[in-house]
Amino acid sequence: MIRETYALTVRELKHWYRIKIQMFMTLIQPIVWLGLFGQAFNLSALIPAALIPVYFAAAPNYFSFLAVGMLGVITLFTCMFGGMSLIWDRRFGFLTKLRVAPIPRGSVPVSRISSNVVRALFQAVIVFLIALGFGFIPGLTGLTVGSGFDVLNLIGAFVTLTLLALGFAAVFISIALLVENQETMFAVVNLLNLPIMFASAALFPLAQMPDWLQTVAKYNPLTWAVDALRVFVFQNPNPIHPVWWSLTALALFALLMVGVSIFAARKKLSGT
Repeated sequence: MIRETYALTVRELKHWYRIKIQMFMTLIQPIVWLGLFGQAFNLSALIPAALIPVYFAAAPNYFSFLAVGMLGVITLFTCMFGGMSLIWDRRFGFLTKLRVAPIPRGSVPVSRISSNVVRALFQAVIVFLIALGFGFIPGLTGLTVGSGFDVLNLIGAFVTLTLLALGFAAVFISIALLVENQETMFAVVNLLNLPIMFASAALFPLAQMPDWLQTVAKYNPLTWAVDALRVFVFQNPNPIHPVWWSLTALALFALLMVGVSIFAARKKLSGT
């Protein structure tokens, strides 16, 4: 299964980087997000300076708080649209060839999940570097990491994003295996993207939400990820959940969803 998965993963990544407009959007999308949301919504001005670290999870300003949240949001968005390649492969007959090929059925979703994880991490790195770079541009606010941020914290952040990408990529690959056309897939993505993003701590502090929304957000995988990221980046002493809890929950979420995607592939691609 490893060889087949590797071959299909490489195929997906080649399709991605050979299409220049996709690479361009990969670079420009983080700039738009950080420029419009990060610089325009200056919530730091509405809060007394002494309370900013309390409101923004130990971040020195709202832009830093948002930039770390955007790492999770970009990962989510990349994975959401990762299932579209499976829809197109079904439409143009490549999925039919895979159904009759002598390969493990599980290699199909696992390869798509793997390629989505690579793409998501690539975009997250771009977001992180751009957010840091904004600090060197006069008139703009940049990402300011905590004084204790080191290589181990960087590794922890990458592990967190990898688990988040695995989970959400598996979710949307599973959906792509079940739906029949791109219109349905787009409808599902549009139905889920805003609730997942706004019902989380990625863009706004949990304390500013109504009580019922706080309850929902606390059990959103995106919240688990950005909460852990802010501990790694800012050394937040009062996270929503302990880091070990968030990472364990993300790992279980990822394992469960990958298992569901493999099961869905075996059912749908076997014709049973």
